[in-house]
Amino acid sequence: MIAARLPAPRRGTLTPWLRSMALGAAVGGAVVAGHKLGLWLPLGTGAGAIASALNRLVGPVWIPMFMVALRVGWLAARALRTRFGWGVGGAPVRPELGQLAPLFAALGLCGTVWGLSSAFDALDGGGFLERLPALLGGLGAAMTSTLVGLGLQIATLLLAAFNPSWSQVRVGWKLERLVVALDGCPLGESRDGLEALIAALSARQPEALRVCFDARMPPEQRARVHELLWQRTDSAVPVREVQT
Repeated sequence: MIAARLPAPRRGTLTPWLRSMALGAAVGGAVVAGHKLGLWLPLGTGAGAIASALNRLVGPVWIPMFMVALRVGWLAARALRTRFGWGVGGAPVRPELGQLAPLFAALGLCGTVWGLSSAFDALDGGGFLERLPALLGGLGAAMTSTLVGLGLQIATLLLAAFNPSWSQVRVGWKLERLVVALDGCPLGESRDGLEALIAALSARQPEALRVCFDARMPPEQRARVHELLWQRTDSAVPVREVQT
């Protein structure tokens, strides 16, 4: 019954994926408009050179790798914001990072297959010595693609391991009563608020928890909340206490 009364977490009008798509479309439109007006010519020349180098070293799989890496960077930045309290917590990032990590290895393997195919295609229509540089270049791109994929997978797993999303519990003191909120959502006062908090933590399973106590709160009330949270929170979840 308590969980049914919990307010829904505050979210934007669009889901995160739709917001990302809208932002990407806006950036793409700005780039196209700037190109039409001749504003991005130096930048476009440099980007073209970088794209050519990546295509030569890794193969065409660098494009989906880059798109997945952008999503990984976005998730890591969102978790980092919650660590320093620059925004409310909430949705964990570790599950999605764990799902994205194997994609890099799979894309690296696809790049290896592409590179090997291109390398052996280079042997057609000429002598072996004449085609040897092209063969070596294709083999190098094939191996580089695998190494890049494995490196990005390891980096993503490290981000998932050491960059959790922090949920924030705020325990205020108003008119001699506790006022409890989780990630910006008010849960209630006194005993009802604490019970709603426990139900919300059980439902959300936070990756890390920051507890902000009101400096005006009596020590015995703070000790009561402290004991309740530590009894109901998984011992593997990092917990940090601050006083505001």
